[in-house]
Amino acid sequence: MTSKLFENRKLSRFDLAVMLTVIALCTAIALILWHGDQTPLQINYFSWAKEKIGVQDRSFTLGFNRPVDRKSIEQNLMINPPLPGKISWQGNQLFYTLTELPVYGTQYQLQLKDARGRFNSNKLYALNEVFYSRDRVFAYIGLQGAERGKLIISTLNKTKDKFTTVKKTVLTPGDLVVTNFKVYPDGEKILFSAFDPATVGLEVPQQQLFTVTTGLSFNTTTKIPPIGRIQRILDAQTYQNLNFDLSSNGQTIIVQRVNYNNPADAGLWVILEDGEIRPIGIRGDEFLLSPNGQKVAVSQPGGVAMIPLTKNGGSPQFLSGYEKIIGFSRDGTKQIIVKLNYDYSRSLYQMDERQGVRGIFRTTNSILGCQFEPRQEKTLYCLKTDLVIGDDNRIKEEPYLTIVDIATGQDLPLLALPNSQDVQMSLSPDGKALLFDQVVAITNQTNNNLRGTNEPTIANGQLWIFSTPQNVNFSSSLNITTQELNTGFKPCWFP
Repeated sequence: MTSKLFENRKLSRFDLAVMLTVIALCTAIALILWHGDQTPLQINYFSWAKEKIGVQDRSFTLGFNRPVDRKSIEQNLMINPPLPGKISWQGNQLFYTLTELPVYGTQYQLQLKDARGRFNSNKLYALNEVFYSRDRVFAYIGLQGAERGKLIISTLNKTKDKFTTVKKTVLTPGDLVVTNFKVYPDGEKILFSAFDPATVGLEVPQQQLFTVTTGLSFNTTTKIPPIGRIQRILDAQTYQNLNFDLSSNGQTIIVQRVNYNNPADAGLWVILEDGEIRPIGIRGDEFLLSPNGQKVAVSQPGGVAMIPLTKNGGSPQFLSGYEKIIGFSRDGTKQIIVKLNYDYSRSLYQMDERQGVRGIFRTTNSILGCQFEPRQEKTLYCLKTDLVIGDDNRIKEEPYLTIVDIATGQDLPLLALPNSQDVQMSLSPDGKALLFDQVVAITNQTNNNLRGTNEPTIANGQLWIFSTPQNVNFSSSLNITTQELNTGFKPCWFP
């Protein structure tokens, strides 16, 4: 009997302890619910913090540690200078997708204040972060003194409408004469063709293909590669290497090659990212890679052949009646293509994978090149020619630069380029500036080692730049102010 009473007493003490514990926990929970969660509202992730962004970077992410009042975030998020975009949400993450391209050479400031939590009125500590756009950098081939035939990169700064050179760097040594080049999308290296100046005067120059590191990196999390490190991609022992192209994503190279001992063994070769090198079984002097490198457009007698280079490149196509493709949109879905008409005039068309073929304009003269204006892709910057009477009283074609409205075909001339048959232009990736060259050609000399795109021997050349008009009225003329830059030719902006 005594033993049973003792057991009952022990059980009641245990029950009492459990009951007290439950009461304490309930009290604590009640206090927490009454006072609310006191963890401060914070941003624990900003994907562009201290980063350098380019036109290919389209969105950033802000991550919060707690649910937020989304309206207070959207009303108080500011970027200075303005960088328009659209906001979307997924849980506690904000996604900001740009609707305009960033302006290069700019420091942006992201600010957020007076933002609140979703379940209480606690405010976010003011956010003040910075991120940067890429520097204004371009490459060219030098022509002055010791720079002649060398690959050079130049960094520009802009104050109001004046550009100044901040830094200039020579990338290649004196035992290589550079003839052409393409910049990789990350800006860390450049693909170029070059030959040994000791072979000048040979009937067939032994031009090889190389890459060189620039000493630049737009990725702040990676180690900057050393400057001027050269790697050979293609030698010239068996084949002569002529024209080449590099896809916008940097994953595909196409090269025109001719066997020294057997001219019938000639055609285009592809070099893929994994190092595979192979002929693709077609000849062509004019060709252009798609931005993703999965196909190449090759001018052929009677039309343009679209040749797939990878398993995702689709089926081969032949665009009958067209002369050449001279440009792709950034995503590759639109092409600018030239058609040679029966009366020897030329027509420019836009081919859109979604909307079909649209005629833009017709001209009796040459179309040297066109580039999409990158911000809206509704206009083109084109190099066209006009017939003029020269100093020798002979009629000749003279290039001029113009803006073309794709929808209406309206043409607004910007700049006449007299005595410049071999003009190269390059529109900046943010669409804010345009580079072009003017070269002086002379009668071919065996001791001159530089030639232009159309094979004239180059004696001298000058680079020019101007700020592109941002609000174009096709019914009125524009006053373009050009600025002289370095001595050189073949300017090309970094992506």
